[in-house]
This record gives sequence, C-alpha cells and structure tokens, in this order.
Amino acid sequence: MTFLPIVHRELTEASRRRGTYWIRVGAAAVGLAIGGFVMLLTRRGAQPSQIGMYLFVPLAITSFLYTMVIGVFRTADCLSEEKREGTLGLLFLTDLKGYDIVVGKLTATSLNAFYGVLALFPVMAIPLLAGGVAIGDFKWVVTVSLNNLFFSLAVGMFCSAISRDERRAMVLAFIIILFFAGGLPLFGAMLCEWLHAWEYYLVFLIPSPGFDCVAAFEELRKQDKVFQYFVTSVIFVHAMSWCLLVSSCLIVPRTWQDKAATPRALRRRMFWHRLGHGSSEWRATVRRRLLAINPFLWLAGRDRMKRFGVWVFLGLGVLIWCAGLLSNNRNDWTDSIAYVWTALIAHTVLKLWLVTEAPRRFSADRQSGALELLLATPLPAKEIVRGQWLALERQFAAPMFVVLLVDFVFLMALRRESSSIYLWMAGMVVFAADMVTLAWVGMWRGLNSRRANRAAAGTMARILILPWVLFTVISALIAVFARAGSSTGFLDEKFFIVLWVVIGLGIDLLFGLTARSRLLSEFRTVATTRFETRERGSG
Repeated sequence: MTFLPIVHRELTEASRRRGTYWIRVGAAAVGLAIGGFVMLLTRRGAQPSQIGMYLFVPLAITSFLYTMVIGVFRTADCLSEEKREGTLGLLFLTDLKGYDIVVGKLTATSLNAFYGVLALFPVMAIPLLAGGVAIGDFKWVVTVSLNNLFFSLAVGMFCSAISRDERRAMVLAFIIILFFAGGLPLFGAMLCEWLHAWEYYLVFLIPSPGFDCVAAFEELRKQDKVFQYFVTSVIFVHAMSWCLLVSSCLIVPRTWQDKAATPRALRRRMFWHRLGHGSSEWRATVRRRLLAINPFLWLAGRDRMKRFGVWVFLGLGVLIWCAGLLSNNRNDWTDSIAYVWTALIAHTVLKLWLVTEAPRRFSADRQSGALELLLATPLPAKEIVRGQWLALERQFAAPMFVVLLVDFVFLMALRRESSSIYLWMAGMVVFAADMVTLAWVGMWRGLNSRRANRAAAGTMARILILPWVLFTVISALIAVFARAGSSTGFLDEKFFIVLWVVIGLGIDLLFGLTARSRLLSEFRTVATTRFETRERGSG
C-alpha cells in the first residue's frame, strides 16, 4: 500500500488547479508592488543601508500577516466539509488511519499557502543587495514566517477536526490565533501591571507567534533582554503546532459519526436556539413582520445573534475607549494615531465580517438543493436576491452608519490638519463603497462556489487586495516617469489620495455592477446547475 495515500491523491488534485500556479505569480507581484511603493515614498538622498531596511520591514510584515491568516482559510473547513458531506466515514471504512487523512488534507491545503509565502522570499532578499539588512534578520524572518504558517495551518486543522459547521470552525480558528498572537501578551501586560509582577511576563510572551514576529529583528533583540527568549518562543510555538496536529489525528476518527443526542445536549441546543431566535411568541412576531417584507428575508435574517455579534464588537470598542480615556494615559487616546488605528480596525473587521457572511447563504443553499426548491415556488429569483440583500442590510447597515459617524467625529477632531481631512473623507467614501460592493460580489461568488470560504477569499482578493496592488503599481510607475521627466511637482499627498479613491471606486463599480447584473439575470440558471457540470464545462 502507498505510504500516506491521501497525500498522493490530494497533491495530484491540487496540481491540476490553475490557482496552484497563479498564486505564486500573484504573491510575487504583491511583493514587488509593495517594494515599488516603498521606493516611491523613500526620500531622495537616502543611504543604501536605509533603503534596504525600508524595503525589508514592510515585506516582512506582509509575510507575517499572510502566514498568520492564510491557514484559517485553507484548513478550517477541510475536515468539517467531509463530515457534512458524509465522505469522511467512507474513508474510515478502508484501512486508513486518522493521521493519513489529517496529513493528506494538510498537505493539499497547505500547498498554495506555502507557494504564496515562498514567492515572497526572493523579493524579500532583494534588500540584502542594497545593504543595511543583516543575513540574520532575513534568516529569522523566513524561519518565523514558515513557523507561523505551520501554526496557522495546524490551528485550522484542529478547529476543522472538532467542528462540523464551516463558520464555527473559521471563527474558532481566528479566535485562537488572535488570542495567542496578540491577546495573550496584552492580557499578560495588563495583569503584570496590575500585580506589579513584570518578572512573570515571559510566561505570556513565549507561546505567542506575534512575539516571534517582533523579535525576529536583530536590533530589537539587542535592545531588550526579553527578546533573548526568542528562540525558546519559536520552538514552543512549533511544539504547539505539532500538538494540535496530533490532537487532530486522534480526534478525527471519533468525531465523524452522528451521535445520539443526550437530554443534556438537547437542552443545550434548545438554549442556543432560543438565544438566537427568541421565544415562540417572538419568533411568530418576527416571522409575520419579515414575511410581509420578503419571504427570503425571514429565512436569511431571522437569527438575531448575527446582528447581536456585530453590536457586541462595536460595544467592546466603546468600552476600550472609555477605559483608555479614564486611565492615566488619556492623552495617548486623543492622538491622531489612536484615531487612525481605531478606524482602521473597525473598517477592516466589518469588511471581513461582511465578506464571510455575504456568500454563506447562497453557497450552502445551492449545495443542499434548497435554492432549487425555492425556485420551484412562485417566488421570483429577484425576490430571493432582494431578500438576501435586505438580510445583509439588516445586519450591517446600522453598524456601518455608526462607524461612519465615529469617523466624522475623528474628522472634526483633526480638522486643523488639511491633509488629514482629505484622507479621512477618502477613507469614509471608500469604506461605504466597499461595503456595498462586498455584499453584491460576495453573493455572486457564493452562488458560484461550493465552499463559502473560497467565495469569501475570491471576493476579498478582488475588492480589498486588488485595489491596493493596482495603487502601488500605478503610483510607482507614475513616480518613475515623473522623475525621469523632472516634473514631480504634482506628486503630493492630495494626488495620491485622489488616485487611491479613483482606483477603489473604479474596482467597486466594475465588480459590483457586474455581480449585481449577473445575479439578477443569471440567478436561476446558475442555481439549478450542478457544481460538477459547471466545473467540467469551465475546465
């Protein structure tokens, strides 16, 4: 028998996908675009050593962010999908073991992720030629990136092993990564400050992959003795990754069966159902009200926990701000840096939340056949699309308005800085346009995708990543030609802000209007076509 046969099967399948080849080109292009944009911002007369570090640090940060997040999208649903489709049990009817399936799935899902980070490393090595970047920095950044990628993939695999629902697996994986990367050091700092016991702070830093990202640079390790435990932290994170993989191998053979629900489990399930949908009287009231508006709105928007979760996030942000303003360091919270980071975090989280929610309903309903049943009723396809749009509006419209209102407050606080006014106004416009576009493109991608996470990743690449790539490339080209012609007077902050808005709105109009038009005109055709047929036809 072939050793690890699932690995052979999954690698053979992955090698035939076009994305396997394009991911390397895309990752290298992103790295080159970031490098070109940094070179554009570098002032004239800078020393080669400074230029090398200016290039290296943004590329290293990009590599760290990529490796920490990509594992969630690649592995968080690989095992849970097999559970939902009932194919995982078929694999265990053979003589395959748990480690065969886990290692096979890990190998297949990590292939594109590894290609992406591998394509960044040659670009990251370019600053070595300019000088100013030690070979040790490059070595440790590469090591930490690969180690964090392994940790991210292992966390996703573990969450997929213990979950059946795709959304729960992804959310749990994000929470675990955020907890170890930033939450644990932050909690440790607050606890040590409160107890005046900073000598125990290392206990909270060593398990953190975020600490590894910061300590990978030699200059930081020289300045603080805390960073001397960097190697220990890298080894510890690597060991945690193996523990998660071993746990996945042991859990998978025991979680694929449908177990009989115990009375305690039924009570717990009923509690969560009432928490999400309310009492019977509440459900009847909501049903009458939503059905009067749109039948599909009731189907997609009846779970009140979805809306409640968004408001909880905004409420936590308000509590953090209140605690900061009441602390001794309240001046740090009235600074422009605090305003920018608050807006950036709020915009990013809401966009990512929407991009994961928009494709979910259509993808799941098409795969289960529910859309075909709905289309067999007198309900028009346009009403189904309208109902999903209203459900997303019901969940995100009011929070988006609140965030824009807070942005306006920050804008008024910084109104004396002319450049900040233009930047804040541009950010608010692009944020609102992106939210609308993400909803339409997410719905269209979800209708065409078997997996909602792939639809979310495709939507994110088109609406959130592509504009920045185009902006950096176009900005670098404009700067190069302008300097060659000795006409750089127009290259000020306002020019690049306008360029960013034009590119962002152009991408939103292109993909948003196209997705909306195709949803309204091709919904019935796509929803009633089997995935296998379309995949063969498109191949």
